[in-house]
Parts: sequence; structure tokens; C-alpha cells
Amino acid sequence: MARPDLILFVTDQQRHDQVGFASDGHFETPNLDRLAASGVIFDNAYSASTTCVPARTALLTGLHPHRLPTQINRFALREGFWTIARALRDAGYETALIGKMHFVPVHADHGFETMRLCEHLNAQGFLPAPGDDERDESRDDRDDYHEWLLENGHDDWRFDHGELIANLRNQPFRGAPGTHPTDWIERETREFLDRRERDRPLFLVVSFPHPHAPYNPPEPYASMYDPAEPAPPTTDFTVNEALPPIFRDAMSSFGGIPPHRTDPDDPRPLQRQVAWVRGLVKQIDDALGRIVDQLDLAESVVFFTSDHGDYAGNRGLLKKKPWIPYDDLARVALVVAGCGIEGGRRVGELVQSCDFALTALDFADVAIPAGVEFSTRSLRPFLVGTPDPHAAERSVFCQTNIAWSMIRRGRYKCLVSRPWGVAVLFDVVADPEERHPLDDPESVRITAELRRILDEELSLGIPDLPSNL
Repeated sequence: MARPDLILFVTDQQRHDQVGFASDGHFETPNLDRLAASGVIFDNAYSASTTCVPARTALLTGLHPHRLPTQINRFALREGFWTIARALRDAGYETALIGKMHFVPVHADHGFETMRLCEHLNAQGFLPAPGDDERDESRDDRDDYHEWLLENGHDDWRFDHGELIANLRNQPFRGAPGTHPTDWIERETREFLDRRERDRPLFLVVSFPHPHAPYNPPEPYASMYDPAEPAPPTTDFTVNEALPPIFRDAMSSFGGIPPHRTDPDDPRPLQRQVAWVRGLVKQIDDALGRIVDQLDLAESVVFFTSDHGDYAGNRGLLKKKPWIPYDDLARVALVVAGCGIEGGRRVGELVQSCDFALTALDFADVAIPAGVEFSTRSLRPFLVGTPDPHAAERSVFCQTNIAWSMIRRGRYKCLVSRPWGVAVLFDVVADPEERHPLDDPESVRITAELRRILDEELSLGIPDLPSNL
């Protein structure tokens, strides 16, 4: 069989249960659900990080963030280091990235021949701070979405503090019809697919900046869902009371900044936010459906995931701070469908979303770099119906590059505050909401074993991979 096209859809800050097949339809994603029904759903997939940039560098390299060289800031991948895009391009694939990837600089070369980028520039430090009289050009790295807006006679709402703040305050998108980031990414992707090189296999990443804030769906999505529809979070802030003091403190002040809290006396702001997120998710799913319609699934392997999750009111918190790898943040949806996939199945074994890189190499029949110890694995055995018999023994990790790390093995999940040497252990099968830390003698033994395995992973350094450095 000819080498398949490889398509990766990524969303930003979408919880593992903010999809139709994991929410009893509360989140409407009929196109993703159809793709999932024809493919494989991984019910226990974990991101490499609870923050955007490290999660995305792990997706592109198959390496956990502490093993990657950075540049300019402590998270962004150093330009020229090995990536799946670079490896596939060198193997003859046409490589393209459309949407958000949080590169620094924005157009850094990581192996994509075509890049049409739409970023959260205000979150990346490329826009002037509120109150600045003039833009600091040294911080100004404009994306393709910005240039497209100007070329077509539209102001960039992200560069106007009044418009930016209006969009950040949960209001319908105020730009012209068709100029919302999701609309732009869909249009750019479909136009690219029309002109792609048909004599080369394709590696394409389509990366949507939502449902990450700003929660600004355009109409009709802004009015699609009634905020009063019941969908309360399953936990509130009191669930944190059983945690050790250092964990409890982080839930109230993270890096000296109070996390976003829900208001127990007024549920309306949370209800409105959930309605907005549902609209953004539905908008993305509609765009995904039209893009998938242009693909030949008989010749393509399609992946869907998100970079990380969101508290969404659980544990009494909103957004993603503190960056502690509870399942609210660390667990993500992961769906794979297309040619060669034995579909119609759900897989319960532990996997990592960043297993994507080695899986893509496997389907492309490109060798994994020799002499490199990867902690990730190809998921192809699961996808073709011949899983590894040792999969149940696997450990998965999250957040290896900052103070709060996670390791899960089997039913047990350990969260470690590394600078303070404090750990908590959960049985996430019996306690999926991570309410009750275990403290019996057996749990002490399990915690020590998991911390030993985590320390072994943390001891691995930056590998000697082929690059353009």
C-alpha cells in the first residue's frame, strides 16, 4: 500500500469530556463522533503537559518537555531540532501546518514547508500590554491571520485593546462574518487541500486556537446553547480540602497569582462560559466535518486530540491554573481513524497523545531515529488490532519540565510537587474525580515505586537527534 496521508487535528484547551462521545451528547460533535465510530477511541490518553507550548513540542517530537532544547523562552522548541515534520519532509512527504502551534518566533522552521498561522498573540507576548502608548516592535511577530485581516480590509481585534477586552468578556465575536479564527483556519485548510501536491503523500496539522479563551463564538454558535441547561461540574472547591498543604495552597495562589475561581453563590458566569465553550466546540466540529469531507479516508490516517484540558468549574476553578496534572487538565481526547485502522473500538490502556509522533513514523514506514530512548510508543499495534501484551505495565507522564509532575501506572496516579518533595496518590479507577488521596501502608509503597519510575524518566536528557542546529 502507498504511504498514507497523515492528518492531525488539534484543539486548544478542550477537556477530554468536551466531545459528544464522552459527554452523552452534551457537547455536540457529530462529525468527530462519526470519525470515532469508524476508528479507535483511546479513553485514557494523557497529554505531556497541562500548558500549551510543552504539550505541542511533545506532539511534534515524541519526547517529554524536559528532554527538549528551548529558545527565547523556557518552553519553545529550539529552531532546527528534530521533529516529525522534519523527518517526514525528508522522507518525501509534503508538510503543512495551518492554525496555532505557539512557535517562537511565530514562523520558526520546524520542518513545515507550508505554514499559515493563527496564534493567540496576546498570550505569547507579541502584543503591547494594556496602557502601552506604542507597540514594542521587538515583541511584534505577526501571524498570517493578522496579515490576511489587513489585506482584506479588517482590523485585527487582537491588536485593539478595546476589542480584545470585549472578546475576552464572553461576548459574541465582533468581527466581520467569516473572519473568526476557526472560519479562517477552515478556509485556509480547504484551499490548501485544493492545491496540494498530489504526487507526494501529505503530512498536515490543522490546529484550532479554540475552545481556549477568549470565549467568543460567532453567531449562530454564540446563541446556540441555553446557559440554563444543566451541566454542573462534578466537584467544587471543597474537594481540595483533603490535599496536602502545598497542594491546597496552590489552588488558592499559584505563582503568587490567585487562580480563576467559580462563584458558589452565583452560577451564572460559569453557565454562560460553558454555553460559549459548547458553541466554540460545535463550530470547530462543523469545520472539521467539511475538511474531512475533502480527505480520502481510504488513503489517510486522521488523528484528533487537544493539547490539554481545562478545569471548567471542577475543583472550583476555571481555565488551567494551577498547572497541576489532575485529569481535568492532563487527560485529553484521542481518536484515530482511516486506512488500515481496525475501527469501531475503544481502547482503555494508558497512552500518551504525544505517541502521535512515533505512530506517524510507523504508518509512513519511516525508521525511528536510532540510539534514542523514547518514552513514547507507536500506537499502530492498537490501531491494527494487535496490541502489545505488556501495555498494561506502561507508565505515562505529564508535566516533566516544571514543578508539578504526574505519573500514572495502571489504576494508580501519583502527583508530585517536586521542589517540596510532596506527593499524593489516587486510585483513579475507584476515585476518578481525585477526591481522596490514599495514605495506607500499601499506598506508601506504591507511591515510592512510582516516584522512582518518574525519577528515571526525569534523569533522561536531551537526545542526540539529527537536526539543522
